[in-house]
Amino acid sequence: MTPEERLTQVENLLETAARYINRHSQTIEQNQAEITQLRVSLNETLKLFSELATYQRQSQEEIRQSQAEIRQNQE
Repeated sequence: MTPEERLTQVENLLETAARYINRHSQTIEQNQAEITQLRVSLNETLKLFSELATYQRQSQEEIRQSQAEIRQNQE
């Protein structure tokens, strides 16, 4: 293989590597955007669960109070 052929082969390999790097960089950027969106969705879900837990505790307390009132009225 002549030096020119080797140089051409190396140039071709470098071009191929550059294409792969570019493609993978784009994929990584897309993945990062998806991860960011998933984090936002997860935070929203956690907030909803927290609100639900608060509502459940309040409802249970109201039920306890109502039951206590019913018992008092029955006495």
